[in-house]
Amino acid sequence: MSEPTRHAGEPIRVRFGGLGGQGLVTLGAVLAEAGARSGLHVAASQAYGSRARGGATRADVILASEPIDFPHVHQADLLLVLAQEAYELYLPQVAPGGVVLADGFFVKLEERPGVRQHCLAATSAAMEQLGNKVAANFVMLGALLGFGRVVGEEAVGAAMRNLVNKRFLEVNRKAFELGCGLGARLREDTGLREGVGPWQRS
Repeated sequence: MSEPTRHAGEPIRVRFGGLGGQGLVTLGAVLAEAGARSGLHVAASQAYGSRARGGATRADVILASEPIDFPHVHQADLLLVLAQEAYELYLPQVAPGGVVLADGFFVKLEERPGVRQHCLAATSAAMEQLGNKVAANFVMLGALLGFGRVVGEEAVGAAMRNLVNKRFLEVNRKAFELGCGLGARLREDTGLREGVGPWQRS
């Protein structure tokens, strides 16, 4: 099945999925502010499961070069997921031709035709290189930027300085840089062209 062609200027719909307490709302806020700092139109929303901590949680961000008519994500172009429960819940809502980036420490991928899926060693890398399992969320954010190039890294850094608690800023900054490297290597390995979104191959 051929994948739909994305055109310049179309909105990019990003969903972060995981469990309560994994910092997904912070990731969404950082990406949204980075988008605004990059001169993009932005819409953001969050949803929580039945439990404040431990239930499936998502944070959605839409980035666009034109005003956004509908500010909610029904089909995500990019799903970053950090828990099996959230993966199973949100995988059916990934758009045809979309991409899933999953934390392989927690998520086992299932087949979904028309969607490209990749596991990243986010939690493992955070534990082994930073000694901090919690920082895996910012590893995943970095992977999104390294792979999808949806906004600039400098804009994300500025948003992090504004939104992340100063006590955790340095470790999260290192986690973000680590993730950027993971995402860039994945982008290279999958043969994506420069200057286009993650839904197109060379």
